[in-house]
Amino acid sequence: MTGEILSNGATTVIGSLPFEDADEAVRFVLEGDIDVPCWPQLPARGFVEGMIPQCGEGLPFFEIDEAEKRAWCEVPEDRADALTDFYQKVMDLDVDAFAISRRCAAGLYRFIESIRESGQQPPCVKGQVTGPITMSLGLTDQNRQALFHDPEMRDVVVSAIAMKARWQTRLLGRYCEKPLMFLDEPVMAGFGTSAYLSLKAEHVIDMCNTCVAAIHEEGGLAGVHCCSNTDWGMIMSADFDVLNFEAMDSGCAISLYPDAVRRFIGRGGALAWGVVPTTDAIDAASEESVVARLREEFDRMEAKGFTRDELKRSCVLTPSCGAAGLSVEQCRKVFRLLITLKTRFQRDF
Repeated sequence: MTGEILSNGATTVIGSLPFEDADEAVRFVLEGDIDVPCWPQLPARGFVEGMIPQCGEGLPFFEIDEAEKRAWCEVPEDRADALTDFYQKVMDLDVDAFAISRRCAAGLYRFIESIRESGQQPPCVKGQVTGPITMSLGLTDQNRQALFHDPEMRDVVVSAIAMKARWQTRLLGRYCEKPLMFLDEPVMAGFGTSAYLSLKAEHVIDMCNTCVAAIHEEGGLAGVHCCSNTDWGMIMSADFDVLNFEAMDSGCAISLYPDAVRRFIGRGGALAWGVVPTTDAIDAASEESVVARLREEFDRMEAKGFTRDELKRSCVLTPSCGAAGLSVEQCRKVFRLLITLKTRFQRDF
């Protein structure tokens, strides 16, 4: 699936960065020697660049109050006509109706402009949308009930995110050989806890696969990023091409799912190891500490029967999460360590 583009320690990053200026953020990304650069999400610019509001445009009944920093859907009792119009756009593959505007994603548009101005076509670039699980559990109706708990509106959210992923994959595909589209699913860290008892495995797989299918139909690769640990075996049973997980400390649980990992990489999937910290732990992090962290995880996987060669072939290197919560200087250190880690990986592993 991922071929040579995403293997042998190729680097990419999670989208959010601490910059306020889109030009500065895009220059930072494109000059950072990242193998698969991504457009920067810039929540420091304002509320509309947050995960939920950024992907709300095109959703029926969507409302936003920037002053109150609140986004929700004002869902009426009689919703039939609005939903008929919505699903007609979905069936017509009217992707432009689900575009993310420059107002909500300044980094996306400046990223595209910079690639176009360069006159070069990268092998792969990365985009991202808020995943359907996080979107449906993070966005509420006017009564502050998550849309996930309204089956009709849950399906609307899934369809909307699939269309946004389709739109973005199609857009990025004009400027690279193979676009990579991530579903960002931080909510999955709570899967199986008392807070999300109504969220079942079949929900996760069906909702994600609907979006993955849209990405694949547009010629893209589909990845998923989850903060912290979750049921990785379940996630790998979905149709993703890339699994990105936080591996910056010994709490990483990917080695607990050897059978699922073997099936995943056996079908061409890539494991994206989020080894470089994006918390204040970055202050104490060093070249040796991130190399040792990755080596520790490889040792765990080899103890489960994986060979070093198959782990290397399926390996992508990333920061542990988005860097929007860091200072700009801390963010620069994250990128420096990521590039250094790749050099050491290709030399020493």
